[in-house]
Amino acid sequence: MTVVQTSRDVRDGVDALLDRYAGLSERDHCVVVFTPDSREAAAWLVAGLKQRQLSARLIGMRPLVDHGFAARLNSAVPDPGTFDGRLVIFTLERDTMSHFAQLQHVLRQFGNDRCMVVRVISASREFFELALNLGPDELSARNAALLTRLTGARSVRVRSRGGTDLRIRLDNQRYDWISNRGVWRPGGFTILPAGEIATYPAAIDGRLVADGALNCNVITRIDTRLAAHPLTVDITDGRATGFTGGDDDVRELVELCFKQPHGTRVGELGFGTNTGIDRFVPANSHLNERRVGVHIGFGQHNQDRAVVGYEEKVHLDLITDGAELWIDDDPEPVDLANLQLNGEEHPALVRDEDITGDCCGFGYGELTDPAAGEVTDPAVVEVTDPAAASVND
Repeated sequence: MTVVQTSRDVRDGVDALLDRYAGLSERDHCVVVFTPDSREAAAWLVAGLKQRQLSARLIGMRPLVDHGFAARLNSAVPDPGTFDGRLVIFTLERDTMSHFAQLQHVLRQFGNDRCMVVRVISASREFFELALNLGPDELSARNAALLTRLTGARSVRVRSRGGTDLRIRLDNQRYDWISNRGVWRPGGFTILPAGEIATYPAAIDGRLVADGALNCNVITRIDTRLAAHPLTVDITDGRATGFTGGDDDVRELVELCFKQPHGTRVGELGFGTNTGIDRFVPANSHLNERRVGVHIGFGQHNQDRAVVGYEEKVHLDLITDGAELWIDDDPEPVDLANLQLNGEEHPALVRDEDITGDCCGFGYGELTDPAAGEVTDPAVVEVTDPAAASVND
């Protein structure tokens, strides 16, 4: 693999990933796993490991389906019976998160305390330049400041300068909060980019003006930024009842998502907390929902199936550029862009964001209109040829 020239911002991001997030030491053995769309990001990461003179192996993988991946992964890790250090696996993908079972198998072989798995989605130059400017301790403190207020609240009103005005009822006894903060938890995967808290709203009504960006689990190459053409969605009884705005590509994608069986249902109330991300990016990227603002996720929800009893293949996040929260009867709003840290510990009962299976990149780009039964979105594309991920690169 040829190392691509990096900017200082990219090098700073690589350093932050290796030092602040992974906390690497000379006793660690590293494995870098990448899909074809993340070759450049893998090259930058390998360069950072070489500068530290750390033991590392590099392997390619096909996204989602790769029958030879388990064998290649097993050949790249040391013998857990004789190796007395820590195994650190980095996976880099742009649109997908693949091969959960194979990675979990290795984690269990080494034991929860001897194996760290760092899973990067939206791997790109922007990921290294923007997503890692705050460390896990800083993100944890920001998430804690919000969670300590919201986990005890009954209601929240969300407003933004773009015109969003949402009235939301919370049920914290029934619905979990999820906190993505980049903190390693033994036995779990560390999901990056980090900087978000989210739950399922017990009730939500009002108007969402998404003037930031969108992020969807459908592979698309459209420009997802919405500042030039904000998208306005009216929500009644937890469902989108209509939308206006957006450019032609955005309208087509949103319309197709909303045509799915549960596509108009609000499945997520999320707040981005990563102030280190100072702009929205054109790509369909998790970076955008980590940026400061509120995002409403339509379609698939973030709760256990026993609690919220529907399943939807599509999840579409529509994101505002900043927001203020009025929590219960407090007359003073919480400005997400100027969050006042309270020094509280992060709540222990809040779920870390984790995955229980392969995700994203749904249908390899096949978003269909259920009424027509065919692919209708020309802006949705196939994944890069998976065979391009060569183990020998």
